[in-house]
Amino acid sequence: MNKVLPFITLSLMAYTASAFQKAETMEEAKAKAGKDGIVIVTYADGWDKYSKKTALNMLKNESVKKALGDAVVLQLGVPNVSSKEDHEANSERFGKIDLSFPDSYPAFLFYDKTGYRLADLCVKFEECKKPKAFARRVKKVMESIDKQVGLLSKADAASGLEQARLLGQASLIPGLRKPQDVGRRIQNADPDDKTGMRRIATMNLYDVAVGVADTKDWEASLADMKQLLKNPNLTKDQQQQACCICIGLLRRHGGLARKAELKKMIDQLEEIDPDTLLGQSAKDARRLWIKELTLAEGWSPDVIPSDTTPVEVAGDIPMKSAGTYSVTFTYTSGNHAAKITAVELYDGKNKVAEDRHVGTTGHKSSNNTYTLNVPSALKNPRLLVTFDMGNDRISNGVITVEKK
Repeated sequence: MNKVLPFITLSLMAYTASAFQKAETMEEAKAKAGKDGIVIVTYADGWDKYSKKTALNMLKNESVKKALGDAVVLQLGVPNVSSKEDHEANSERFGKIDLSFPDSYPAFLFYDKTGYRLADLCVKFEECKKPKAFARRVKKVMESIDKQVGLLSKADAASGLEQARLLGQASLIPGLRKPQDVGRRIQNADPDDKTGMRRIATMNLYDVAVGVADTKDWEASLADMKQLLKNPNLTKDQQQQACCICIGLLRRHGGLARKAELKKMIDQLEEIDPDTLLGQSAKDARRLWIKELTLAEGWSPDVIPSDTTPVEVAGDIPMKSAGTYSVTFTYTSGNHAAKITAVELYDGKNKVAEDRHVGTTGHKSSNNTYTLNVPSALKNPRLLVTFDMGNDRISNGVITVEKK
């Protein structure tokens, strides 16, 4: 017997086992589909010469083939402008499934075996010549789908609160859309939402964000979002969305009195997942919204509170040795003169010196220098300034510290 033949046969069997199936219509795909579902590979047809080529190259790549498993694959070219004939042809091929546009082309659209859309995976520009990198993302989606299918199967065999928990878990898998009709199914299994899964599974945080944008009771909305963040069932995406709602409320309504809280929430947004777009946006939020009163940059409308809450000067304070120091405020620009009522110096939590009097600095200045007598060396000097400007805070200026 030829020893090569069994080897070839085994190789072909292994290849066939990992090769995706093909179909021309959704009806054919549904008839063939198993646990790996259906994938529509869609690309820009005729208006991006690289899109179709990239999509077909992905389908030819062995890593991508392996990642797709036994999924049934269809192809769909999308013209720049779809005619009535195009719509009719697609309706005949695909029926009434969701064919809404992905974020970019080419893209792999993942469906379950009934034709319900679960996920979109757009080929990144840097992946065009690195199909193995794209294959890793395909594999991750397929594993997520397999996990969701498994949870839904267990839910079908369960009832009551256990069924609600399983359905909720199936709806919270990162990267996948919620299973079809999951909210109604959870409600039927757990009418009083004792598991808390119905709220999480049906929650649309985008709608929540729109609803609280101009709310009058913003602190109640903030407390609700903070409580939601404690729910261990939230996905990372939901956690970051809830963080963003908190950040928006604090940014619009919190003022300088809540700046530390705003900074903490921005830090939390980044810590949840620094690699997502929301996680990456934390750096910009911190740069744009967490303004500090510093000796180097002085004051600006962003660091002056509307009330008389003392503002701590950030950064190194050059007042560590004993002696007499002068702190001078000098206006540089803006519609309003700055009004200062107190300057306080602390060593850690202990106040060591203060000068309380009303000083102003604008086009004309009066009593705008504050004197602090430091009796002994300081380990951790902290300088606090009290402004009293109400809503007239369009003012910029510099702060100088000198030892006499």
